[in-house]
Amino acid sequence: MKGETRMRGTMCGPVVLAALVVAALVVFAGAATQAAPPQTLEIWVHEFPPLQDALSKKWIPEFAAAHPGVRVKVTAIPFAGVVAYDAKLLSALSGGAGPDLWDMGDWHYKVFTDNKFVAPLDPTVFGYASTKEMIDAYVPGTTSIFERDGKLYGLFSEYNTLALFYNLDMFKAAGVAPLPADKPVSWRMIADIAKKLTQRDSAGKLTQIGYRFGFFANFRSPQWYAQDFYALMRQYGQPDLTVNGQPAVTTKPVTDAFQLLYDFTWTDKVYDPSFPANWFADLPQGRVAMLLAGTWFVPAMTPHNPNVRFGVAPHPVVDPENRATYQNVQWSWGWSVNANKPQASQRLAQQFLASMLGKKGETEQAVWWFKTVGYTHPKKVFYQSAGYKQELAKNPWLKAWESAFTTYKIDYVTHNFDEVGQALIRAIDRVVYDQMRPAETGRLLQAELGRLMGTK
Repeated sequence: MKGETRMRGTMCGPVVLAALVVAALVVFAGAATQAAPPQTLEIWVHEFPPLQDALSKKWIPEFAAAHPGVRVKVTAIPFAGVVAYDAKLLSALSGGAGPDLWDMGDWHYKVFTDNKFVAPLDPTVFGYASTKEMIDAYVPGTTSIFERDGKLYGLFSEYNTLALFYNLDMFKAAGVAPLPADKPVSWRMIADIAKKLTQRDSAGKLTQIGYRFGFFANFRSPQWYAQDFYALMRQYGQPDLTVNGQPAVTTKPVTDAFQLLYDFTWTDKVYDPSFPANWFADLPQGRVAMLLAGTWFVPAMTPHNPNVRFGVAPHPVVDPENRATYQNVQWSWGWSVNANKPQASQRLAQQFLASMLGKKGETEQAVWWFKTVGYTHPKKVFYQSAGYKQELAKNPWLKAWESAFTTYKIDYVTHNFDEVGQALIRAIDRVVYDQMRPAETGRLLQAELGRLMGTK
């Protein structure tokens, strides 16, 4: 019995020891796994409720479910105001910090790429064999704003242009017929209609205005100052504030553009920059009758009045009978990856983009963005998809955007967030707030640009 016991002990000793070692390794591995922090993907966006809802309710949960151990954190920053999105983004990236992934306007890509803030995208993450194949998947020319030296530094969040939204019930109450959907009307007609739609109470206080520009006291966005002004200036015959690298703002086209802003504000009295209260709520709630916006305006305004009745017309022009005045602006917002982050973080950011925007040949993501948020991703396969065609059939007003890209000459705005753009803001403010005459604000702007550009 003793010998048997010793024999059993002798044989079991290595087995027990091995079991103890394995158990220890399992416990150690479990502890290591528990101790490993989750990988965090930090995203910055400008405040726009439909965009935040899309990320928090759909794309982040779906990505997290497919990537256990990954935590996605989103920070939404006001687009305009004291702590503006663009200023905070530039400050963070300039200091070598900032998010892993962010959404930004086309006006930043040259400066951000020059300063190596942005990492080139890896086409293989998105299912393409090369960057060229990836670029060729989009409508020709649309990705040019993201391209540099054969590489792609951004991918569309939004590609858009402007059309006129108007409140049908306000039109009906004023006895104004709906606007034509297939041909733009003149700015003069817009002003005349807006007079009928601008109202004051018995004390003379405004209760509604007929037309609203994209910039106003509660929303001092450089992008909107520039978009509104550039469309007018181009319709009057000048493409930019500078010509051959020299400031050119005492010209007739620029003066005429300032004059239209002056007339809407002070002569016709259909626009007051101090009256609008909320970009998305004023039109559906009957405070503003007409405004210019992109396709995203519908999902942004309907939460403020689900029953709003609205019409959409082409962007107004100086002269509907003169096709040379059919000028409009375009813009893009793009997702970009932080070049200062580790390679693993950069790759994770691109994987998130691929799941949210779609890989080669996929259309479900682009259709969802278009249907839910009103964002257009100009993939060729998206425009050919059944989902896109179904949305057009359900929402005929979307045809205003299809026709805009063929009936208007459309181009990016050259100056908005730079020093020239800031000078333009001051020039417009002198007109709409201080009632300065167009020629005088143009003269001051010419002198200011001369100093900025070293031409004086």
